[in-house]
Amino acid sequence: MPERDTILAVLSSGIGLAGLLLVFAGFLATKAESFTAVMGEKYKWLALGTLLPILSALALSWISIDALEGCHWAGYHLLTLLKIELAITGGYAIIGLIAFIV
Repeated sequence: MPERDTILAVLSSGIGLAGLLLVFAGFLATKAESFTAVMGEKYKWLALGTLLPILSALALSWISIDALEGCHWAGYHLLTLLKIELAITGGYAIIGLIAFIV
């Protein structure tokens, strides 16, 4: 089981990542309203797609709290779940980059 400081670091990174993604989703949603129908739809879908990494970051935060409360499963798998969250967010960033370029 990881140390308490490690668990708190993962908890704060999950909450921080969810907050940053939420701000980005709001930016995309407001940007979608200012464009034409075709371009606006792309921004709307990107904003909607942000829900997956936001919800997974919040789930990571929830599991971090479980690890703080002594849940052994959460403690053992916390860093693996952080890696999965980073992969989900990275995949979303690549999709967003491709959508902006095309």
